[in-house]
Amino acid sequence: MNIAQTAQRAFLIAVTATAACLPAFSMSKQEYGAAIDKLFLNTQFNDAQQLCQKAIKELPKDKVFFLTKHGEMYIVATKGRSGLESAREAMRLAPKDPQVIATLSINEYIAGFVVKAEQLAQKAVELDAKNARAHAAMALSGLRDTAIPINDELDKALKLAPKDPISYIVAGTVHLRKLEYDQAESVYSRMVKAFPNTALPYYQRGYFRREVFNNNGALKDLAEVVKHYNKDHYVLMTRAKLNKKTGRHKDAIADFDALEKLGVHSYARRAECYAALNQYEQAIKDYKKALDEDGVYRPDFHQKYAKTMGSTRRSAWTQMMNGKDASELSDTKSCWLKMIILQQKHGDTDDALKEVTKFMTVFPGDLNSVYARHEIFKKKGRWVEALADISLLISKSPNVADYYADRADIFKHLNKPERAAEDLKRVHNLNTTGTVTGE
Repeated sequence: MNIAQTAQRAFLIAVTATAACLPAFSMSKQEYGAAIDKLFLNTQFNDAQQLCQKAIKELPKDKVFFLTKHGEMYIVATKGRSGLESAREAMRLAPKDPQVIATLSINEYIAGFVVKAEQLAQKAVELDAKNARAHAAMALSGLRDTAIPINDELDKALKLAPKDPISYIVAGTVHLRKLEYDQAESVYSRMVKAFPNTALPYYQRGYFRREVFNNNGALKDLAEVVKHYNKDHYVLMTRAKLNKKTGRHKDAIADFDALEKLGVHSYARRAECYAALNQYEQAIKDYKKALDEDGVYRPDFHQKYAKTMGSTRRSAWTQMMNGKDASELSDTKSCWLKMIILQQKHGDTDDALKEVTKFMTVFPGDLNSVYARHEIFKKKGRWVEALADISLLISKSPNVADYYADRADIFKHLNKPERAAEDLKRVHNLNTTGTVTGE
């Protein structure tokens, strides 16, 4: 094979989107390594892991090299224990390789085996004092052992291997855990410069910035990640949530749309964005999709809930969800109530009344729904029924001024000015003295 053919083959490998699409012909250790690194730096972790496994099968003599590569994935994307097990197997096969040992040390620390991690880090340094990753592992263990000079170890790691992404990741993690935010920012920015035109540095810095509430900076970094690889559900969801949190509702909707195309639904969150933009019809449509996905519109939903969750069905108006509610239904309850309130606000009072009636059969005694229904009754001019609901709420929470103000308004519509005046007096008392009587 001539040089041009070799270069062409390496190019095809490097730009492939998934491991499944890789050419069927055999590749060398160097070619596999380059392709894995490209996927890794492009944050295509699953594809990189699959390619590691493929390389191990095709090149068993280089198993240690690819097991170690697979272990590196765990350091960044700690999903499951496969990367940890790969790193452990690599050490069993190469018990005196400092790079293998250092990689395992970092894996063990992340997995919570901190004593073992420190022992391995010390061993790696003893075997090769010039191994950068060994010093990075020592620095990480310094979070537990104060005798270890963390900053000195990190300096050694980054000077010895300024192109080792794992050393940068460890350095950023150490500074973050020590609450040294400026140093962490500096390390991740150095990583960006060390690996230009790749996604991983922005991925690391973006999630760091999110942790320290630098939302604008995080969004900029995540945008760079998406430019390189736009099919990572985790990154897209993170950006969607940050866009939503920071009031960028149109951008959040675009992210949720992209996720939907990838088969990941977040209807309730997208509905909240539509609602914030006063696009009520789209919001209600998404809320209904979310509820349908939760099974709310199945005919047996009430019976199923009553049998399995009957002991945790109440929540107070003062808090949207009660902490004792079953977690798998808390989001459903919140979503359902938000849709009902939005329907009422949009003027779809008949639909809102229908939904709240069903809601109350599933969650009897829920005071959120009582308040929502009283608002619907008011909108429909059914003042007597609205009065019954607000009076129930007052009996449950007699020191809420807004309830009395609501009831005063209802009394006015019922042509009972004296009763309205009494409630307005109670509102005044609560706002000035904190008691209904004013005493």
